[in-house]
Amino acid sequence: MISSDKIPGKTPGSFSISNMGDHVPYFPFRIDQEDNLWLIKNPVSGLESELNEAAFWLLKLSDGYRKLYEIVAEISKSYKISKKNVFDMSVPLLEHLTREGMVWWREERLNYWKYPAPEGVLWDLTAKCNLKCKHCVVSAGEESPEELNFDECCSLIDQFANFGVGQLILSGGEPMVRKDFFEVAEYAAGRGILIQVATNGTLIDESAAQRLASIDACAQVSFDSPKAAVHDEFRQHPGSWEKTKEGIELLIRAGVPVTLAATVTTINVDDIPRLYELANDMGVQTFRILPFVPFGRGKYADELELAPSRMKELTAFLHCKKEEGDGVNIAPMEFECTFSPPPEQDLDADTRIGCDGAISYCTVTSNGEVLPCNYFSGADVENVKEKDFQWIWDNSRFLNYFRSMKASDVKGICQDCDWLPICRGSCVAANFAHGDIFQSNCHCWLVNQGE
Repeated sequence: MISSDKIPGKTPGSFSISNMGDHVPYFPFRIDQEDNLWLIKNPVSGLESELNEAAFWLLKLSDGYRKLYEIVAEISKSYKISKKNVFDMSVPLLEHLTREGMVWWREERLNYWKYPAPEGVLWDLTAKCNLKCKHCVVSAGEESPEELNFDECCSLIDQFANFGVGQLILSGGEPMVRKDFFEVAEYAAGRGILIQVATNGTLIDESAAQRLASIDACAQVSFDSPKAAVHDEFRQHPGSWEKTKEGIELLIRAGVPVTLAATVTTINVDDIPRLYELANDMGVQTFRILPFVPFGRGKYADELELAPSRMKELTAFLHCKKEEGDGVNIAPMEFECTFSPPPEQDLDADTRIGCDGAISYCTVTSNGEVLPCNYFSGADVENVKEKDFQWIWDNSRFLNYFRSMKASDVKGICQDCDWLPICRGSCVAANFAHGDIFQSNCHCWLVNQGE
């Protein structure tokens, strides 16, 4: 095994599976074969490891449904060796991959759930981008050769429409670098699907703004600071601030509702109050802050991740602005619920945890993979080039695993938190990026009060 003590986003900790025989392990990531070896890659750290055949079967059978003792029994029978020997040989690999955040454990088997069509789908139309943002979860840059062509896009849109998907968030990369972007957007709008464009705003000219207005689209534009130098450094492209600001103004002038979205980091947190005032002055419809998560390109810039106590200060400021009610609308913020009294009801151990990814929305990547969100790129999942979207939504093991997560799976302080019924542990992707999907949330200021 290849290992490192200095993996971006890695949280060290001890783990033992000596008493985990009745628990259910899940290894959800791709396994590639080369000759007589199998290869796995940690999507957070990027480190690769080699497996022999027995290790391959151990991870393949760790499917979120079989309990560890059942997996051991199957391997024991296949290889005609004792269960004790199988268990003893499995321990080092399982413990290592658990510490790396690649094997997840629950007490219960996953269930398959019947949910209606997602309200919205975030669809990465391309991996290509004209910027190189430090935080980019998909490490956007060059176009992928596996991206859906126009006919495949239209076929997928038909599937969305027939299933009842209400909204498409067209993203990337930068979606507007696709030469057929407007044809795709207009086809989807023609099928009765609401369109939102998640864009960096630099490619918006008057014609583009008018064309988006003509299909009643709305836009979320990434804008990180009232200071051009700060924004341009984060987006790694001189002059991008000016182009983005101009793009926002053109959209507003054309009547396109705009959400201004800022990823909060150590380099712009002090600028956010002034950015909020700028959003007011510009006339955007909604102001939104997003936490930085060290994944994708962001894993190489983990110094940008904000301490929870500092994010609490910023969230409190914006919460007060929201309560005053005389400015731009502020989108819901992570852990904002802790500024209000906790609910009176007791926590039900069966309460779902995590966001609504795989429940009311999902992501389709630029190459067609279906995920709860982009932070789980690298998982072994289905592709819309091979399966109908509705079939994937209903039958995906990965999506149904997320639907099966519940409060009893959470470890640490969150278990006894009075706000857990409301926040539901919040973003499990942030936890994943820090090495333990079921830990108490690494961004919560209640969890980290002693920092």
